[in-house]
Amino acid sequence: MLQIQHQTPPEINRIRQLICKAGDDGADTFKKDLQKIVDVLGEYYQQNKQDVKDAMIQSFIQCAKLLPLKSGIYATILALLSTKQTTQSLTDQIILGLLEHLPQIAQEETPILGQTILKFLSELMNVGLLNTVSFVECLYDLEGGAENEQSPFYLQILLTTIPHAMIKAMEKNQIEFKNIIQNVEVLMTKRKTEDRLFHLWQSIRNFLNNQEKDAHTQIFQQFLKTSYPRPYLLFPDEMTQVRQLRRGFKIPIVKRTQIWRPQQILVLNDEIRSQSNNKTDIQIEITRQWIYETIDLFKTNRQQIVFQFQLYQNCIKMTPSQEAQFRQTLIFTLLNMVIEVVPRKDQLSTAFYSGLLTHLSQRNSDSIKEWNETIEQFIDLIPQNNILIVEQLSDCLSHYFCNSNFKLNWDKYFGKYNPDETDSFNNYLVVMIFRKLFLLVSVEKITDLVPKNIIDWYNSLQDITKPLDIEQLSVAEKINSYLQQKLNGIEMLEQLKLITNPGPEVVIQTFLESLLQSISKSITHLNVLSKRYLSFLLQPNIIKPEKLGEILLQTIFRMWNHSIFHLKVYLKEFLNLEVISNLQIINWVGEIIKQKSEAFKIYNVLIAINDVFRKQTKLDQVQDCTYENVKEINTILTKMIEQEQDIIIQSSLETIQLQILIAFKSTNGAQSEKLLKEVKSTYIKQIIMSF
Repeated sequence: MLQIQHQTPPEINRIRQLICKAGDDGADTFKKDLQKIVDVLGEYYQQNKQDVKDAMIQSFIQCAKLLPLKSGIYATILALLSTKQTTQSLTDQIILGLLEHLPQIAQEETPILGQTILKFLSELMNVGLLNTVSFVECLYDLEGGAENEQSPFYLQILLTTIPHAMIKAMEKNQIEFKNIIQNVEVLMTKRKTEDRLFHLWQSIRNFLNNQEKDAHTQIFQQFLKTSYPRPYLLFPDEMTQVRQLRRGFKIPIVKRTQIWRPQQILVLNDEIRSQSNNKTDIQIEITRQWIYETIDLFKTNRQQIVFQFQLYQNCIKMTPSQEAQFRQTLIFTLLNMVIEVVPRKDQLSTAFYSGLLTHLSQRNSDSIKEWNETIEQFIDLIPQNNILIVEQLSDCLSHYFCNSNFKLNWDKYFGKYNPDETDSFNNYLVVMIFRKLFLLVSVEKITDLVPKNIIDWYNSLQDITKPLDIEQLSVAEKINSYLQQKLNGIEMLEQLKLITNPGPEVVIQTFLESLLQSISKSITHLNVLSKRYLSFLLQPNIIKPEKLGEILLQTIFRMWNHSIFHLKVYLKEFLNLEVISNLQIINWVGEIIKQKSEAFKIYNVLIAINDVFRKQTKLDQVQDCTYENVKEINTILTKMIEQEQDIIIQSSLETIQLQILIAFKSTNGAQSEKLLKEVKSTYIKQIIMSF
């Protein structure tokens, strides 16, 4: 919302409020409210006060930038204003003011703002304020800029603009628009990347070709159907009188040498380290700032999306079957987006979609039963042999169930559990959801809201390690309060030093348990909390680094031995932070095997370690890259392999040994030959020599 300064004239305040709140009063008076806004703004404009005119122009420009889901409403208001002789110049000035932002967008590469303004310009074309030929030429400009494959900036704006402009463009400039589509086809073929731009392009192409629609394309098509009218279609007679701006416009294409953020971080780190011995890591602050900006963006977008769905539901009278189809398409699309996000790299998106699902379900509380039945339909349709999909989906659904006050038929949903099918899809999903629920809310709340037979069932499971109940410990309560206060690393370190009873090892263990639970609850997740605190714990005046790594690995195993996904996430993150080392991980595996833990827990750990080591391209990224350390790791693994009777565990250990030796050879070629003499297996030697 626009910031209103003190001592602002009342008419300017009124103008800003009218524009900002346009369309907020619901469907019953929607058309009448828009007409009233047009009449009031017209009266103010006729007063011929320059400050009032400027406020009106800037209010429209700012709202168009900050409230993109109201683009159709603002385009309708401007179109109606253009039909009045006295306000024609107003619409021209607003459009020209928006066009002035295009060079800045191109220069600074701000895709979100670029998408927002181009979406608004496409709506202005749809209502007839902008010439279709000029807009298609603008798309040509974007397509030309998109040929720079190193930067997807122009391609991103182009693909997100096409859905809003395609119907009008196909109607008025079919040949030129088809040429653009063909050129984009060539560009997408060259990219060879199945990211979100690729899926958006698939939806656009399927829509144009009238092919069979998937879940993504269904909702894409729903918003483009004429049965879901945009606001300006409520004024068919007035739209025939719209005065078109006679001026063309272009997207400036800026040629640049792109400097990628990782390179900038390295340069900044080198500069700081050359000036001081203090190894301040710039990447921590940059990552934290990016996360917070992303969270703010998600919060804003969620509010706008919820408003847009509310507007559609208020403006459109759907039959029960149409409403059911719309609900299914919406839920299926959201859950599809959840399981398609990249694990670990896109945890914020998972939290965003679960929050959006919760918000929309709460606005449809009268049909909550149908919402949950639709979710069950989706679960029945997804592949039943993909553990990553299950973990992504359970992460989202556990947040949804928690925030929807458990308005769910628990017996029906968890009735799918079959104790005789230990590896079944439904069993794993149910266990994962319950596991997450115990982290998200207190045990007392679950006991109050979930039937007793479900609680008893969960407690009877032998393959689940419940999180420790640390809420009653005074140390844990102190640490949780510090985490809630968002103390930085230095402040947290000072507070931990003040705790003298119990000993430092217990304090650190309690802190790690509290931290991991906080990470599980918060959408900021790992890359803020872990980097904020763990690097400071490495100082030897608190606890020895090797002891810290040992406690950390034990805590990870106790809390997440059932989840390959979480084990991979934490192992990779803590290796990169150098809180743990490869040698500590190998010793940790040895201890787990000696303790004769359940086989599936050991398998999970080995799978996670294999995946983390496989993606570790250089062994010198961690602490133990020396010949002595790698030799010790090799000796430990060789002994474990010889003593192991389980073929699966033995094979996994051999794979880990191979990965470490291959990585060492790639960075220490001279010493690798010396190390090979310590390897007993001829098979492993042959493989290493082949690299």
